[in-house]
Amino acid sequence: RPTRSTVYINLTKQKTNAAEARVSEILLPTDDRNWLLKPTPVPEMARLMKNEQTALDPQTGQAMVDPQTGQPLKVKDVAKAVQEEARIKADAMQREIDDKLVESDYNGESRKIIHDAAVFGAGVLKGPVVTNRNRKAWNKRVDGFGETIHVLEFVQETRPASFRVDVRNFWPDPSCGESIHNGRGAFERQQLTAKQVRDLAKQPGYMREQLRKVLEEGPTRSKAGINLGDDRDHTDGVYEMWEYWGEVDHEDMVTCGVLEDGEVDVLESISACVVMINDTVVKAFLNPLEDGALPYDVYVWEKIADRWYGAGVPCAMRSQQRVVNSAWRALMDNMGVSSGPQIVIKRQGIVPADKRWELTPRKIWYAAEDIDDVRKAFTAFEFNSHQAELTAIIKLGTELSDQETGVPMILQGDKGAAPETVGGMQMLMNSATVVLRRLVKQYDDQITRPHIRRYYDYEMAFNEDEEIKGDYTIDARGSSALLVRDIQNQAFLNLLAAGANPVYGIYLDTQKLFERALQAQHIDPKDVFKPEEEIEQIKLQQKQAASQPQPDPKVQAVQIKAEADMARVKAQNEGDLLELNTRLAIAKEQQEQRIIELQHQERIESMKLAMAQNISLEKIRAMLGSVAIKERGKREMFAAERELRLQTGQGI
Repeated sequence: RPTRSTVYINLTKQKTNAAEARVSEILLPTDDRNWLLKPTPVPEMARLMKNEQTALDPQTGQAMVDPQTGQPLKVKDVAKAVQEEARIKADAMQREIDDKLVESDYNGESRKIIHDAAVFGAGVLKGPVVTNRNRKAWNKRVDGFGETIHVLEFVQETRPASFRVDVRNFWPDPSCGESIHNGRGAFERQQLTAKQVRDLAKQPGYMREQLRKVLEEGPTRSKAGINLGDDRDHTDGVYEMWEYWGEVDHEDMVTCGVLEDGEVDVLESISACVVMINDTVVKAFLNPLEDGALPYDVYVWEKIADRWYGAGVPCAMRSQQRVVNSAWRALMDNMGVSSGPQIVIKRQGIVPADKRWELTPRKIWYAAEDIDDVRKAFTAFEFNSHQAELTAIIKLGTELSDQETGVPMILQGDKGAAPETVGGMQMLMNSATVVLRRLVKQYDDQITRPHIRRYYDYEMAFNEDEEIKGDYTIDARGSSALLVRDIQNQAFLNLLAAGANPVYGIYLDTQKLFERALQAQHIDPKDVFKPEEEIEQIKLQQKQAASQPQPDPKVQAVQIKAEADMARVKAQNEGDLLELNTRLAIAKEQQEQRIIELQHQERIESMKLAMAQNISLEKIRAMLGSVAIKERGKREMFAAERELRLQTGQGI
């Protein structure tokens, strides 16, 4: 109704984004990859690594010799060399695959399929698919004047790449069950403009006459979409391109000119790709992979029995989303009617003074003459508020959505009533990430391992570099390494303390351990480390200092004691000298004060004497001269006595 609340609390979006972000952060770190290539383990190699016998050349039967030292090689030495060579080749293959994944933005496409899986329940990743791309390259050239210049050139390359496929445009064989690779094939729909259709003529393998026919017909609705149940509205002016991967009939490949006519074994399966626009085949070719595997991988969020797709976060919490919305709307309606009184008025009993029936503050009303009690003409009623009950329903619906989706609030940054201790917090995080660990393992099994395996098969089949080829296994590290990164970060800090212990330090490479601890905190060691030359110089100085003979501890103790005694005597002498200088300064100041007092007293006595006896000026001068001689003699005697005491050390 128009008067009812229509608010919508989009709790589903919050949960979906949180789940998608958390899984993407674990699976697609910015400073690491979620997969590794390792040489296939051979049980026989482990036994040979312990063999101390001399290695024999399988062709000549003679002992194998180290070309550098000329010494006979042991079996374990040969086994180690073979294993090291396999590791080097595996690293080279890993770099080759990683280079192609980076160029095709593998992490970006993976984030898209994780989003599709969280929202729709399934995400589809396609690859490796051979594509043609123009790469910019600056090359050196010499112009007509003999000067070197740089020229921009466009280089066309053919490289494998991976793409995200919209799950809404993907139709595998309905009878495939839980894996699309068990079915006969899969259809993929793309929408192209006329320009994109014309650009296909530049790609190898497309039939130019068929493309010309498609452009002359114009965009039409494809029968494939109708047969597959695609009842969405068709966009005008856009061509529908259907790409089919899977088993095809031999006659169809002969018609397309891919195979020659001949007898075909019923047990032989032909895997190919057929591209159609407007129900017209514009390209057909055999599957480049020897095993005929489909170039699609599907990541399922929540598995559904006997279905290749799954259920996403919105599907898991759809009921609780309705509960929260219903309770919130009821709360809004209830607060609307309970926030103010309901007024009942008998219009004949009262009349507003301003002739307006709206309620305003300090309003005056006139009561009719026959109304003895105004409450009979004007009454207010209050409706009860149910805020507490409805809020409890909203809270319960939110908590149930946490349980149904497996994305609790602690994974969204809300600590809540989590314990303050490190151990308790770690236990709580381990319990909260149980569902995430399952999702990460599913990604390893459904995307990482099969997808990288197809890249490995492609490189083994078409790469001309023999130095990268070998028998390798795919190590999907999402659940084994990346998920426990937080625990590893704490372990690195503990191991740094253990590296300083002489008991455990002999087993640890403290430099590598420190580098890993910095990397765990997303700090590049190159940004904080000193230059290699300076580090080597410091190590050399430490080594030289350690190689020098250490003095006898007893001699060091005597030297330290002697130095301490000398320092104490020196400090005492400095203190005595300071005290003596202070006393001399005080005595000098007192002497000067005494001289000033005597001079004042001399003037006063002279004035008294002149006034009392009327003594002549000459007589007064003679008397003053006698007094001055006496005072000078006293000062000289005092100075001589002080000098004598200073020389004899008796003090002042």
